[in-house]
Amino acid sequence: MSASELMVSPSLVANSNDKLRDVLNKMKEANQWVVPVVNNKKLVGILSFKELIRRRVNLETRIINVASPVISLSKNDDFNKVIVKFYTTKARAIPVTDDSRNLLGIITREQVLSYLLNSGQLETGRAREFMSSPPVTLSPEDSVAKARWIMVRDNISRIPIVQDKKLVGIVTTRDIVNALYTPLSERKRASILSEEERVMASPLKEIMVSPVITVSGVDPLKEVAQKLLKNKISGAPVMEGDFLSGIISGIDIIKSLESKFQLSMPIEAKLTSGLRNKELKAQLDGVLERYLSKLEKFVDINNFRVSFKEEASSQGRPLYKVSVNISTKIGNFVANDSDRDPVAAVKRAVDTLEQRLIKRLKRIQEKKGDKEEVI
Repeated sequence: MSASELMVSPSLVANSNDKLRDVLNKMKEANQWVVPVVNNKKLVGILSFKELIRRRVNLETRIINVASPVISLSKNDDFNKVIVKFYTTKARAIPVTDDSRNLLGIITREQVLSYLLNSGQLETGRAREFMSSPPVTLSPEDSVAKARWIMVRDNISRIPIVQDKKLVGIVTTRDIVNALYTPLSERKRASILSEEERVMASPLKEIMVSPVITVSGVDPLKEVAQKLLKNKISGAPVMEGDFLSGIISGIDIIKSLESKFQLSMPIEAKLTSGLRNKELKAQLDGVLERYLSKLEKFVDINNFRVSFKEEASSQGRPLYKVSVNISTKIGNFVANDSDRDPVAAVKRAVDTLEQRLIKRLKRIQEKKGDKEEVI
């Protein structure tokens, strides 16, 4: 099975000069999370809810100014390359191009899961074995702003809403984007700021989805995949009776095939003795994997190295100095940071790398555009 055999025609494609207002309305109508952005049929970027939740953008903004750098597959890539790309980027959908970067189609995570199901390749494990745990949760009274901040900070797409230890709802990136942008399209520009402030201060109970589609910890992965596909959702809370034990997504199901497809993340982490605590190490591993997936959406990562240096502090807690180095086909990037919280230091360092990487990619894209115009 090749990428060209698996791909479908996207129901929505945006032109680089389209206005965000128009594309958002179409995304909602088409129920499409990821939109390829083209210029003269060539793929130049991707618009997604994850990008829109990261920063506030004027509805009159041209799509090319808010789209993420290109992540794509070649039409000749085999299924092994397809599943590796989804695994490393955790993408919801990936465009397929020819050798000249012309957009040919798109492959969604749902198509990958469907193919794995139909070809009998899913493992026999159960949801609790592959879910992400413990889940990040919020209460119905927590603000939309808090949920948005956590999603950006942790690079996650959904947060279960819990009250009195019971699951009462769920909020996704799409819910927040719709709350932030949809009402504004019908208002005068002068009222946009006050409306945005109201939305961000609103409690999550106003936008959360309830009741929640869930799976049980004992459910086989095949049944979990079938439920996600049937309900057109990318993930679901995992329940052990009435207790919320984790979250499982299509990527977690793909991750269950690590050994079969030799899936791996190119991460090298050099930890100090103080960071080898089992719980802290698991937290750092999770953060590094999520951030690597984020960077993989911009460019293929050959190596992702992180090293820590622990220094004494007069305030009792050690100071952790972190150095993050990534090697890519467009060059090497290094960033350093320090904090008494090693996770915070890593996040800030990778955020710095991300901005440098995006700037480099935009310069490369601009140079290519100039050459094409000359030709």
